[in-house]
Amino acid sequence: MRIEKQRAFAFTLVELLVVIAIVAILASLLLPVLVRARSLAKRVQCINNQKQLSAAWLLYSGDNNEWLVADGQSDPPTTTRKFWVQGAFYHVLDNSNYTLLLDPNFALFANYLRTRRVYLCPTDRDLVKIGDNWLPRLRSYAMNAYLGWEGPWDSRLGSGFRVFRKQSDLTAAVPAETFSFLDVQPDSICWPYFGVQMSRDSFFNFPGSSHNRGGVIAFADGHVQHHRWQDARTVTASSTDYHRHDDPTTKNVDLAWLRSAATVHQ
Repeated sequence: MRIEKQRAFAFTLVELLVVIAIVAILASLLLPVLVRARSLAKRVQCINNQKQLSAAWLLYSGDNNEWLVADGQSDPPTTTRKFWVQGAFYHVLDNSNYTLLLDPNFALFANYLRTRRVYLCPTDRDLVKIGDNWLPRLRSYAMNAYLGWEGPWDSRLGSGFRVFRKQSDLTAAVPAETFSFLDVQPDSICWPYFGVQMSRDSFFNFPGSSHNRGGVIAFADGHVQHHRWQDARTVTASSTDYHRHDDPTTKNVDLAWLRSAATVHQ
């Protein structure tokens, strides 16, 4: 009787294969859901990062008589002319020098944001190779070049467009529609600023597109949103030399959108 009962509860090979097939089907159905959930979680974290950057940006101007935090370029980094952060990723060592983010002698945001993680999008590469070593990546975000620029203007961006230096100046540009920060394509990020060519059909920097073919963008009024790019050339972000900062893209609706959100004519 015991032998017969044991046999009655045993799985046959066919039954086992059926169970395995059902599990495989359920896994195939659940996997896309899990992938989407993970992707959404990373987007939420990126939005949170940029909300913190926006809060620091607004607090700084509030603490400094409406003057916007300085943006621009200094090569090599210096303590005599500080920007919100410093560093040019054309120089590989700047990719992992956290002094350029967290030391108040170099970075104006250092007194507002004291953690390096807020500067890194969760979809970005965690490490960058310098020589034979892999080191932590520094930053995923850049600031609109037309906000708070100080020092010699980057002439590659052309002229005839307004650079805003005080919060009150932004009234003419509608702050809710002027972007302050965005995540940048990992190969294209360089200076602390994100350049937008206002007169030529060319990308100075490529925006990031790791969030479902789109990027996360913060605006001067403090709100942050996901923006999906429409042109495949924006998503592909192909360049023979990203640090030349001149990648032609005729009739690109994404570049047109960035222009509309960057600045206005003088």
